Amino acid sequence: MKRLMTILLLAVWVSLPGLAQHEHQPRPSPTEAPPIYWVLVAIAVIAIVWFMLWALYGKMRPSRMTTTSYHALGALVIIMTLFTLVLYIIPAQQAQELPPTARAWDWKPGEVLQDPTGSGLSGEPYRGYLVYLANGCIYCHTLYLRPEDIKTGWAEGARPDEVSQIGDFVRYPFTMLGTQRDGPDLTVIGRKIPDMQYQIDHLVDPRRFKPQSVMPSYRYLSERELRDLAAYLVSLGNDPQKLRAGVAPAPAPEDPKIAKGKELYRSLGCVACHTIDGSRSTGPSFKGLFGDEVEVTLPDGTTAQVTVDEIYLKEAILQPGEKIVKGFPNIMPSFAERVTESDLEALLEYIKSLR
Repeated sequence: MKRLMTILLLAVWVSLPGLAQHEHQPRPSPTEAPPIYWVLVAIAVIAIVWFMLWALYGKMRPSRMTTTSYHALGALVIIMTLFTLVLYIIPAQQAQELPPTARAWDWKPGEVLQDPTGSGLSGEPYRGYLVYLANGCIYCHTLYLRPEDIKTGWAEGARPDEVSQIGDFVRYPFTMLGTQRDGPDLTVIGRKIPDMQYQIDHLVDPRRFKPQSVMPSYRYLSERELRDLAAYLVSLGNDPQKLRAGVAPAPAPEDPKIAKGKELYRSLGCVACHTIDGSRSTGPSFKGLFGDEVEVTLPDGTTAQVTVDEIYLKEAILQPGEKIVKGFPNIMPSFAERVTESDLEALLEYIKSLR
């Protein structure tokens, strides 16, 4: 027994350089493992079989264990081995045999993605995937689309035909579906924002883009890790072949009025009090606001139910103190002297688009 343990430990020590890929990188498939891996597997299997035979039929020492005890121990090992096979090894092997969908993520170790925007930045999506996994991004962001996410806009930019299927994930060494939705789903974030520089800036300072964001800053990551993570995010939702060929994903055409309203939302400072993702801030979120029923407080202290239409929104921008949405402070300044009629129309079109 001592000799067997010595041989096993020696084999592990000799194999460490071969098993340790750079940056603790996992292997997508057992077939890519080095020969020493299979040597260790064979040794482990032989050791288990030898132990079971010894426990069932070997010479017993009555002073320590009874025959029944030895048989029970051997049976336990057999049960645990079968348990592992049935619940883990066999299902994992079957999962590897599932055919991938046309949109399955498909980036290999060492492949480099050039920023589609032409910024000159580049990164390895596979390494970025490992950074994403190591830093717990899955705790707040999911990577699977449900039908309701399309309706609510929680995965903005996704199409109904992109609801997740099992085959979408078969090329991931570790699937990262996520468990919570404290942040938006990221399945198609790369198609929505195919800009590595934006992704890096957002990772370093999330509140620069969303003042009420609860996302932590990842400024502690190295420059390479940030580039790789940005490359991974850009790869999500985009055709790998097109990205490899340097073809930038075509952004959806945007109405000029909506584009102007979006810029006014930033330049006028609306971003400081009104979110566009449904989260609470100093003022009501613009997401889903148009057409909604809200309770407002009137100047005489009474309350009323009003529908958020164009008339209400214009009044809220020009005379914000007339009808205050219940639960929010009366601190919004009037923009009557700061916006033109065309500005008002553009802002209204932008708010209406945030459904």
